Amino acid sequence: MNPLEAEQNARFAALDPLLPPIAAPPAASEPLLTAAGGRKAGGLLTHVVHATGAWPALWGPSEIWDLTAVPGDSGAAGLAALLGAWRDRMRGTPAGPDSGCTLTWPSRDAEASAVLLAHGFAPMTCLAVRAAVPPGAPGPARVTVRLAGEGDIDALTELRLAEWRYTSLVGTAVPRPRARALLRAEVVRSLRFSGLVWLAEDDGVPAGMASCALASPSPGDSMHGRLFPGRWGYVDTLSVAPAARGGGVGRALMAVAHDDLLGRGVRGTFLFYHPPNPLSPVFWHRQGYRPLWTMWIRRPAWS
Repeated sequence: MNPLEAEQNARFAALDPLLPPIAAPPAASEPLLTAAGGRKAGGLLTHVVHATGAWPALWGPSEIWDLTAVPGDSGAAGLAALLGAWRDRMRGTPAGPDSGCTLTWPSRDAEASAVLLAHGFAPMTCLAVRAAVPPGAPGPARVTVRLAGEGDIDALTELRLAEWRYTSLVGTAVPRPRARALLRAEVVRSLRFSGLVWLAEDDGVPAGMASCALASPSPGDSMHGRLFPGRWGYVDTLSVAPAARGGGVGRALMAVAHDDLLGRGVRGTFLFYHPPNPLSPVFWHRQGYRPLWTMWIRRPAWS
């Protein structure tokens, strides 16, 4: 571990006790070095291009430049210097409208938030965590909740499609021509591999679904450096049919899902939500989740 990483780990630990030590970025990263007030600040840039018909392109730009920032103990000034050096590095880059610059940073670092906003970034996604505590009351919903099966694929696909379409209005989802086929394939994968998919029905009519999984952060996966090691429950998707929203369907689904995940010995649960969404932040905070990391994006990318 180099001195900048040690300084940053110490700062993160003081900022939020749930932040794990930072993890190494992909090996193909390009170094970015600068200084602020006589203190060093560094980072690593990663460039990724997704085919527009691929799964990741449903949830963001097809071309992404991502910065793993390591300003050490230089604080907000160091982060501002890194963003300025990044902008200069990108000058002349042929970035189209379907592109973005991204950076993930601890949600509780208000000084960093001010810097990112000043550089044209917007907070688009939060990774939120919940302690392994008993679930809340399911609420007054009339629905019944059961594990979904292969016979529910069509209903689950429609519910996931409704959630994705809403997210395209208030989150990072991007309209793509193969969306239905990709979402249906993800429904099938979830049913066959995690098996933790629940369907809520109101008198036999699908009203909502929750898709979950178990995850253990390890080197090389996307959660390494975001969560402490151990077994976690992952809430992948919660979708309530538009006509059933506001009736307690989401609470009923999550009461069942949290109870099941808690029984599997997880150290906590996590999920992603979009701060601009007028529904999900309020719902998830009431469910006991709180932001840990915020994913910031500038769209389109600097050029």
